[in-house]
Amino acid sequence: MVFRRRIEHTFWEKIRRTLWPRTGWRRAGQYLWHRVVRLPDDPRRVARGVAVGIFACFGPYLFHDYVIAMGLAWLFRGNVFAALVASCVNNPLTLPFFAVMSVTLGQTLLGVGEGLPSWQIIGFFGGAVSDLGYNLWAMFTEAEMRWLGLGLFVQSIYLPYLLGGTIIGTAAGLCAYWIVLSLVRAYRGLRIARLRARNEALRENGGRE
Repeated sequence: MVFRRRIEHTFWEKIRRTLWPRTGWRRAGQYLWHRVVRLPDDPRRVARGVAVGIFACFGPYLFHDYVIAMGLAWLFRGNVFAALVASCVNNPLTLPFFAVMSVTLGQTLLGVGEGLPSWQIIGFFGGAVSDLGYNLWAMFTEAEMRWLGLGLFVQSIYLPYLLGGTIIGTAAGLCAYWIVLSLVRAYRGLRIARLRARNEALRENGGRE
């Protein structure tokens, strides 16, 4: 194939690049930010896209936050690309922190539990997935379905995660909207000023660089 790599990455190399980009998270973030501020779209649409992307980072939408971000961007008439970029804030390094924050707030408001470390939250997710897989297999066999893992997951994790994530995500999304809107407008204003200054300099020089 034309676009196939000459040397295929190993499984562990792919995992490493997922956890840590080749250029580092800082350089990758700077590159994506420049792509966002240079989008040929209304600053308000760009800001709305970033806002819903940030919002999706805090909910219990593991591996579906990109879909949620795109759907909300379409619903609120935001820029879809900006939403996808913003949803990248939720990555393997930040996910445990977002999960603990959201679950802890949700459990406090609902009065269930006293907060859980990230590894226990992941364990509840694993138990729920295990029950789903087992019940799917049980549908075609004589085995009895089991719901203990799913029940504990919904009561102790999912509902608190959904509530806490919605509250934190809404606050973070609103803050991101105003920050990004101001920065995009400032960036574009500065760019226009530079272009005007360059054009004036060209006119003064008779069209010569």
